[in-house]
Order: sequence, then C-alpha cells, then structure tokens
Amino acid sequence: MKALFFSPFSNIWEHSFPEALVAAGLHERGIDIVTVRCGGLYDSFCVAMSAAGLTAADTFHKRRQVCSACFRRRELVDSKFNFRSLITDDFLLPGDVEELDILVQSSTLENWPTLVLRNVPIGRYAAYEFLLNYKIMGTNIPEELFPIYREQLRNSAATLMAAERILDLERPDYVVTYNRLYGVNHAFLAVAELRGIPTYTLQGGSHITLRGETMSMFLESQTQFQVFGSHSWQEYRETPVGSSEISLVASHFEGLLEASSAFAYSSAFQASKPSHLRERFGIPAEAKVVLIPMSSEDELNAAQLANVLPDTTHRPNLFENQFEWIEFVFQYARTRPEVKFVLRLHPRMFPNKRESVVAPVVERVMELIETAPPNVIVNLPTDNISLYDLMQILDVVLGYRSSVGAELAAFGIPVVAPANRDFFTYPQEINRTAFTSEEFVIKLDAALEEGWSLENVRKAFRWYAFLFTRIASDFSGAVNAKPIAIRPKIPGFRLWLWRKMVFVIISYGPLVRERLALRNRETSRLSKDVFFDVMSHKRNSLAESTVWPKLTGSEQEESTLLQEHLTGLCEGMWKEIVEPNSLAGRIRIALGITSSN
Repeated sequence: MKALFFSPFSNIWEHSFPEALVAAGLHERGIDIVTVRCGGLYDSFCVAMSAAGLTAADTFHKRRQVCSACFRRRELVDSKFNFRSLITDDFLLPGDVEELDILVQSSTLENWPTLVLRNVPIGRYAAYEFLLNYKIMGTNIPEELFPIYREQLRNSAATLMAAERILDLERPDYVVTYNRLYGVNHAFLAVAELRGIPTYTLQGGSHITLRGETMSMFLESQTQFQVFGSHSWQEYRETPVGSSEISLVASHFEGLLEASSAFAYSSAFQASKPSHLRERFGIPAEAKVVLIPMSSEDELNAAQLANVLPDTTHRPNLFENQFEWIEFVFQYARTRPEVKFVLRLHPRMFPNKRESVVAPVVERVMELIETAPPNVIVNLPTDNISLYDLMQILDVVLGYRSSVGAELAAFGIPVVAPANRDFFTYPQEINRTAFTSEEFVIKLDAALEEGWSLENVRKAFRWYAFLFTRIASDFSGAVNAKPIAIRPKIPGFRLWLWRKMVFVIISYGPLVRERLALRNRETSRLSKDVFFDVMSHKRNSLAESTVWPKLTGSEQEESTLLQEHLTGLCEGMWKEIVEPNSLAGRIRIALGITSSN
C-alpha cells in the first residue's frame, strides 16, 4: 500500500511535524510514504505566510523569506524521516501557465463562485481561507480585495493541474493532507477523489492546550458532525469515564480559563466578584440571568462555499438563522422582565488575538441590538469580561451554534437550544433541544426553575473525554506544543510586536526547536495502531477504530471524581467567590461544600 501526503506548508511546524509522525507510524506498518511539497509555487501568498504573521500586502521579499524557511524545514523533515519527496512545481508544464492566465482573467466579482476546472468547483474551493481572513459573508467580495482572491484561485488551480500528473504517476492507495479546507489542499484531494482514491484529512485535536500534541483524522468529507451519530459515540456516551479522562478534560478548562492559546477567544479568568459584574451590568442581586452567546457567521459561510459541510436539509430547523432566533429570544425577554439576558457578541466579529478585521456582519448585529428590550444587556468584546467570570452570574445558557453551550454545561449550567440543521459544534443531547417555539419557551422556563445540575457536568465531560481520547490521538510523548503563556492576549502594539518577533524567529532561526523535536520523535504504539487500523480499513475517523481500550469505570466512581473536581475549583481558583447566588456558591450548596472564607 502507498499513502501520498500532500504537505506543502512545512514551515507550520505545529502541523508538519505531527503529520510526519503519522506518516512514519504508517511506514513502520508497511505503508509506502511519498510526500508532495511546495517549491515556491505559492509565493504570491499562502497559509504558511499567514501563520508567520504576513498578509498578502507584504512585500515579495518578505514572502520569499517564508518560502526559504519553509524549504529548510521541508528538507529537515524529509531527511530525518527518509521520506521520498516530490515538488508540486515540477509537475506543471509551460502550457499550464496560459490556461491558468485564462482562468484567472475570466474570473469576475459575479462569477467566481461558479468557476469549475476539470469537474472541480475551483472558484469556491480557492476562497476558503481568503473569506476567513477578511471575514466575508456570502459571495460579495469587495472589489479592492479581488486581486488577492485571484492569486488564491491561481494557486489552487495550479495545484489541481499538478495533482493530476502526480497521482497518475504515483497511483497511491490513499492521499492525506493537513486540513482539507485550505484551498490548495482541497484542490489536490478533489483530484484524488475524482479518481476514486480515498483521502484523509488530518487536524490538530480540540484540547485547548494540547491541540498541537494530538491529532485527528477523517475520511474524505467526513467531519466531527458525523461522529455524533456513530456507534462509537452512542456507546461511549453511556459509559462512565474515569480519573484520567476527567483530569484531561479538567486541564482543557484550566487552559480556557488561562486563555493562553490563540484558539481561546475569551479573555482570561480574573476571579471578578459576581456582585461587581451584576453592578456593572445593572443586574439586581437576586435576578436570574440568561446568556445569549452569538456565533461567528463567516466561518459557516466559508465552509458552506467550500462544500465541506454535510447535507442537513432534512434535519429539523426551528429558526432560519441566528438573527431570527435572537429576535424570538427578545420577544420572550419582553414577557419575563424580571429575568436579565446578556447578549454576548462573538469575539471573532471584532479584532482579536488571531485576526485584525471587523466582520461586516457587525452592522446587522448593531441594528438588531437597537430593537432589544430593556432587560437585555449587550456584552461586547471590548468590555474585556471573561466568559468564565461571566458564568458566575449565569443561570441558563441559550445555544444556537456556539461551543459556549458545551463549555458551560461542563460547569453544570443548563443549556437550551432550538433545533438547528446547522448545529455541527457538539452533540445536541448536551442541550435541551426545542423543536417548536412553544417547546422552546417551556424548556427555557424549566431550565430557569431547575438550575444547576451534576448531570449537566456528566454529559459534557463524557463528550469532551470522547473528543480528546477517541476523536484525537495523543502525540504528547513526541510533541511539545503547549501555548506560550507570554503571548499577548489583547490586540494592540504588544501583539503586533510579538508577531514581528515570531516572523523573525521562524524565518531566520537556527531550527533548534525543530532539531530537538526530531531527536524524540517516537509516538506510542497505540497511536500508530489506531491510525493504521483506520486507514487500512477505510474507517471514517479515529473514533471508529476497534483498537481503543474499553472504559471500565462505574457511574458512582465517576460522580465522586466529578464532585472532587468541582470541589477543587471551589477551594482553588474560586475560593474568593463566596456569594451564595454565584455559580461557585450554588455548587457549594448542591455538593455540601463548606467555604473556608
């Protein structure tokens, strides 16, 4: 068997090194490995340049510096792992340039989503990271940005042409890449799938501090959403988790509260007094509080245009979009003036740790806010209030598509959500899902009445344990990629300076980190067995592997461990939060914890 790894972005070490470990493990089990690299083909702009802190507006000289650094890491990996390597650029012919020019010149602001090249919807595939970078909704690309899109179109189309020749030459049994959503990766995989070759996409895990030390793998267009209905999850969710799983999930939330990762949108937990937050928002001491967390629209839009989301038209859908849902919640709020509602705008709508662009959808959000009743409070990212401080005053979370629902359910807060065909974030059984407007009101009223529950914690912890130990495999024995705590967390001069320093180190550094990593590159036998099992049996994801060990804990043991975890929070980072109507206070009352203050 032969597996071809399309891996053009060697400079993103957090991707390319774990990817190489997967390839090496498969090679040990008899699979021939071929890698396909970039030789500068994408020097107009690429994902590796973005990861190094550049934009498409940076000079050609700076972009080529990233190319040079990418070449050095590419050669280091291939030499240490002894991979046979091909260069994409070498498989383009002189005549391809003319065809690429014709395609690019034919693209317009109106027709780009309909562009097809050799049965591949290349216009949409090429747009994925471009749409994300500029937070574009729909297909309306601003005219001044269209030249940047055209370069992405050229890169993806050139990749497609080279892929045809590479695949015809190598005839692999599998094609693998890191994140099929990237335009050039998607183009390469699309060619393989047209030839009937199974493809796999790799991705870092979801644990906030161990993301770079874990790896997931999905077959073709399979995503985490398909896992929700799998036998593996149906079985796992009914099985109590043990001490190691609970510790792993707890460490994820410790990382979220620290906000050290660029993937943690919320600011760090500050241990703010809940009474001070209530005063700041004008919320009476005894009023119940409901959180309305908004989701970013551009991420869903980009994924839909890239054809990577499953067909969910048959699924129930209570509201047409999140704006219609929020309007309904506003109507409900008018009938419950004693309840306070906090509308929290998604940080991605504004400049943040990862992006410096304001989303165009903000204007529509602001128009919606103008119609809010007086018991709705707006929480902007500029308020600098951590979600994990805010949760101390919450009684219920409303979910639409945000991951906040599962996060706060893990602390015992009930989550009420409408049926939503585009809910791909986590299993809906964590929520109280309503299929009619009347049912939504009933479930929300019941959640306000019932409040905190250990069962909410249990459901969420089982999901996160499955997410971290079955959907992803642990590479921590060979990879050390924890977020750097000194990384600035607020947009501004310090973050700008940090990015400049990162660019210099990545571009000119002596590869000390990389060479040290390569000295200790042995992954666990279990990890190698799982990846080989999934690929050799064409399973949909790592979660479906039959190699995973069975859980053996009891529900009583699980309850004790969860209570110990919550007690640790109350006696540790929450020890100064003593108000009885805070989340910490309610947990102390429910579990019979005596406050030391």
